[in-house]
Amino acid sequence: FQINPATAKEYGIEQGDWVWIETRRGRIKQKADVTQAVAPGVIITQRGWWFPEREMKEPDLGGCLESNTNVLTSTRDEDCCPLSGTWANRGLLCKIYKVDSAEQKEGN
Repeated sequence: FQINPATAKEYGIEQGDWVWIETRRGRIKQKADVTQAVAPGVIITQRGWWFPEREMKEPDLGGCLESNTNVLTSTRDEDCCPLSGTWANRGLLCKIYKVDSAEQKEGN
């Protein structure tokens, strides 16, 4: 995911750090790309992430449920906007925090 240098500094995140990205619907981890291309206070994730070195068969599925941005979104009817008929999947409030070393060693 991409993060502005000022925001990264505020959260103690450096280039290449593994970071948890969490919404009320789920949590994923991705590596930080610290760049001026993103406004302060904003992060940008890409869809479709997985870990190609991991088993692609069930139940792991390449770890996609651990890293894919879709985990943070919803398609439940009750979350659909009645005015637009769509879900808020492009701008979500989230919290970010570094993956701790114990979690990293466990591979979680």
